[in-house]
Amino acid sequence: MQAESSQTIRRMDDVLASQVAAGEVVERPASVVKELVENSIDSGATAIRVELTRGGIACMKVIDNGKGMSRADLSLCLQRHATSKLLSVDDLFDIRQLGFRGEALPSIASVSHICITTRRSEDVEGWQIGSNGGEEEEIRTAGCPPGTCVEVRDLFFNTPVRRKFLKSQETEAGHIEQQVRLHALAFPDIRFTLLRDGELIFDVAATSDFRQRIAELRGLAPAQDLLRIRPTIGIGVHVQGFLSPLSDARRNRREQYIFLNGRVIEDKLVARAVRDGYGGFPTGMHPSYYLYLDVEPALVDVNVHPAKREVRFRRPAELCSAIIEAIAATLAEHARGNSGECSDATPAPPPVDRPDKTEPSTPLPAPATQPLSHVTRPKVPPAASSSDAPPVLHKLRLITEPTQAELTLQTEKVPDTAGAATDPCPGFRYMGMVRNQFALFENGDGLVILYVRAARERILFERLVESNKRAIPSQRLLAPALVELDARDVGLVVELQPMFNQAGFHVSLFGKQTLRIESIPAFLPLQKVESFIEELISLFSVGETRANRNRDPFELFAIRLANQYAHKEDLTPWLRDPVSLLRDLLHCEIPYCTPRGKPTMIPFSFSEIQRRFQAQ
Repeated sequence: MQAESSQTIRRMDDVLASQVAAGEVVERPASVVKELVENSIDSGATAIRVELTRGGIACMKVIDNGKGMSRADLSLCLQRHATSKLLSVDDLFDIRQLGFRGEALPSIASVSHICITTRRSEDVEGWQIGSNGGEEEEIRTAGCPPGTCVEVRDLFFNTPVRRKFLKSQETEAGHIEQQVRLHALAFPDIRFTLLRDGELIFDVAATSDFRQRIAELRGLAPAQDLLRIRPTIGIGVHVQGFLSPLSDARRNRREQYIFLNGRVIEDKLVARAVRDGYGGFPTGMHPSYYLYLDVEPALVDVNVHPAKREVRFRRPAELCSAIIEAIAATLAEHARGNSGECSDATPAPPPVDRPDKTEPSTPLPAPATQPLSHVTRPKVPPAASSSDAPPVLHKLRLITEPTQAELTLQTEKVPDTAGAATDPCPGFRYMGMVRNQFALFENGDGLVILYVRAARERILFERLVESNKRAIPSQRLLAPALVELDARDVGLVVELQPMFNQAGFHVSLFGKQTLRIESIPAFLPLQKVESFIEELISLFSVGETRANRNRDPFELFAIRLANQYAHKEDLTPWLRDPVSLLRDLLHCEIPYCTPRGKPTMIPFSFSEIQRRFQAQ
């Protein structure tokens, strides 16, 4: 018998190895921009310009005025594991740069067409190199200003399976914009410019004031309401930043940012320390904060996550103690009304110290002359109420007169019989309410327990689904509700807009990142329109599970909207009339469970009750 001699383990070629590495480094166009901008920051740039076309899928360009590269450096920058930031093993435990692995550029080049043009200020001419799916071209001379320009085209052109998983151009552009905003928040001493399809999104000048940068990117009013964290110094740790009082807490974590030595991170340990500093949060509420942590590099390991989003601290107790002390002291001063330490009268935090900072020989074009508020936060129109009423956006009122369509909707399911007028739910006798959650009924078979929230969710869902057959009546707001969108959510809202309108909302984009709500469904009274819509959008931003991918999009929209309303809004009117609630539930097509499969009512037969009590 001949022995088997086939070889099963082989060495991957360089292109395949780079594409495998790209799976960890390059998730979407925003990942490319992140790596390129981090390289620009590490090069000592004081101005960074990002341009994208068709959501970055067609083209991404990052231009900086950093120190540039020589011809020898350019010839190595597309090679795997080539880096200028680590010279020995010891450097791995004292990382002071954002990028250091030497995998980003070759990984990006393996799944795109890339062109790098660069020049050092001391050189007369620059150099340029191209790569097509990992196949490098010859280096050639190029006329260019000092700095580096990296242009990436046709991302994932040679890996179509990965390309088809990209979202719409609006969504991908939103993720890129959010990524650039994060870098701009982390490094206010750098000018950042973002253009999308030739349109200026923002252009923020360099500043030493973190609050000014927050105001330029997140809005003037939210920035003014933030409390400056009382700077706290621990062992190898410096804590500073801004936070909101607990009274301004939100229902999502979208405005919670942690910057560690200029790097945006997600860390449960830090988040828990923030919570402890506040003394805890109300259930479902989350305050906003911009936390800037300067930690001695030897005390933190940033090499534990492929995308460097997570870190590991070597002295977590000291870090948590400094964070808790800083936040608790700030909130205590705010509570006493002594905001001197937390106001803008205090010196601004020093600019982040970065190695190899160089003065630009050729600055990028001057910032746009139009005010930034025009770009980032449209003006709010005055409320359509009396002239002496201030236009406070978070205190909206509905027009109280019910429309004929609303009256019809409220009574449409009542059976048109004499018996129904005296007994709206024949065969059931209401017995009482348990803890304002469960209604008890008796029928001919035994006992029925009705879960009020689950029943309301099923009823709302089926009414929303009926909108496929006929329009849902809307109720106009006295003053339009305005919701400031996260950059990542603009594309999502564009996709959801037809579904909002079909469900009885009248929504539209107002400016670049503001959603305007003029009407809501007539049968859906909302206490706080803005917070409800914000949280609903955040639910959709999470994404769909595999089981939901083949479901009707509007049905998924209706499921989430009904669930959001049933669990967040006040159900007192339904608790006052559980009999009518049961009647409406029994008229549903599937009355026994919510759209998510949870039971709405549970029966207990008399025989089961007798058996449990061992009754005769």
